[in-house]
Amino acid sequence: MPPRNRLSVATVILIVLFGARANAGLVGFDIRVTYSGLTASQQAVFEAAAATWEFYITGYQDTVATDYVEIAAAAAAIDGAGGVLGSAGPTAVKWGPEGNFIYASEGAMSFDSADLAILESGGLLSDVVLHEMGHVLGIGTLWSSSGVGLPGFQELYVANSGQYTGAAALAAWQTEFSQPAATYVPVELGGGGGTANGHWNEVDGGSGNTGFVSNITGQDFRNELMTGWLGGSTFISTVTLGSFADLGYTLRTVPEPGSMIFAGFVTLAAAVSRIRRRDG
Repeated sequence: MPPRNRLSVATVILIVLFGARANAGLVGFDIRVTYSGLTASQQAVFEAAAATWEFYITGYQDTVATDYVEIAAAAAAIDGAGGVLGSAGPTAVKWGPEGNFIYASEGAMSFDSADLAILESGGLLSDVVLHEMGHVLGIGTLWSSSGVGLPGFQELYVANSGQYTGAAALAAWQTEFSQPAATYVPVELGGGGGTANGHWNEVDGGSGNTGFVSNITGQDFRNELMTGWLGGSTFISTVTLGSFADLGYTLRTVPEPGSMIFAGFVTLAAAVSRIRRRDG
């Protein structure tokens, strides 16, 4: 199938200021999803996506008052099939007394009901939901705290620069994609609102290979989950996992990229989430 923009409208971030209380006893990480207008089978896809990110993310580097994120997932009639898919992003944030990071505490994922049915029947809904949930957790949406009106926390990306400089994701880019001299991870500047500045970079509107190939999966970077266009078989790279670390999350210990153990680890995560996708 031809590539398509993941979301046709800008991701909306409505920041509600939540001051977090110190609570050193909290451990773990939990994504809690509430539903409106979604079928049982569609809800199962959201639960699988939550299980995937819970598999990778184990908690927070800073001390926060709640160890969970609440996401409101909804289906609604918007403009019919093939137009605006919907929107997704954090709607509230929290932080700990250390003041190093802001984290999503609440989020919203809204989809056109007509597009949901098509994505589900085409075997693509799992990828779309997992991708958009990644945005709720901060990928592309909380890369710059000043960019959402809260300076003083993480500053990983300057708008319109196309250069993500977070240390963990950059190290992963250098290793997994054999770019040892790179000083940044390339970020998408095309596609307009909702795509530019919030995704890893592709070329030609997602229609061509980037030339950067994962030494773990053997796939081109265009197929990474958090790029801006949907097409081909998807994988979660160490670059995306590194960005979560840059955003202040703690992650499950991951074997070294390039090892067969790591490949097995990624396969296990996919099995946990029951993600399935047809090639385009």
